[in-house]
Amino acid sequence: MRRLSLVVVAVAGAVGLVFGSTAVAAPSGPRLAQRYLNLHQCVYYGSGGHYTNVLPNTADAHFNTGTNVSNAPDTSLSCGPGDGAWRQALANSAVKAFDLTAGRYLNLHQCVYFSGGQHYTAVLPNTPNVNFNAGTNVSDTPDTKLNCAPGGGGWNLVLANSAVRSFDLATHRYLNLHQCVWTSAGMYYMGLLPNTPNVNFNAGSNESDTADTALSCHPGGGGWSLDGAASAVRALG
Repeated sequence: MRRLSLVVVAVAGAVGLVFGSTAVAAPSGPRLAQRYLNLHQCVYYGSGGHYTNVLPNTADAHFNTGTNVSNAPDTSLSCGPGDGAWRQALANSAVKAFDLTAGRYLNLHQCVYFSGGQHYTAVLPNTPNVNFNAGTNVSDTPDTKLNCAPGGGGWNLVLANSAVRSFDLATHRYLNLHQCVWTSAGMYYMGLLPNTPNVNFNAGSNESDTADTALSCHPGGGGWSLDGAASAVRALG
């Protein structure tokens, strides 16, 4: 499998309007040029466990997703077909259109589950497999508490690799999503967030007025190494 690119989303902010000598603040809200962040979570399974991709621009187009920003909400999931022994897991895949006018913060919850050496990463709240859903949302309040379903079927939540990060989209133009994928013995683990306790597996996702073009991933460890072909960065704005 190849490296995955992580994409960052940009948000357009309000500008004060001046009438005569009186400054009138425009309504608060996201600075993204488009209203919706359409986040597609595509999950594949094979002999190496589960593999999650959320980006549309990885080197291996067979695993790319339809993640985009638009003035229209996506209602149909868009995932590459996979290849070889890797098949799409529809029960764990979904698309969610986040309305960026609904709040200041994109609260991205990264929930990582573990079973028998395999890792599975989930970020969306609306997959059919509800035992593995995450609390990702848009709100005027930053989330400070991780919200993950408990898992099941021998899969347990791994708190060391899970986290929540509130991206302030009202004050920055881009959401730069860095998708980092590490591999060990044919298994794969994907991370998006920069603030998990397991710092060797953190990614450089951030909000900024500048679009990131260089992927930022920590090196991994414990026999896990970065898979450059499956990792990528995407600036959404």
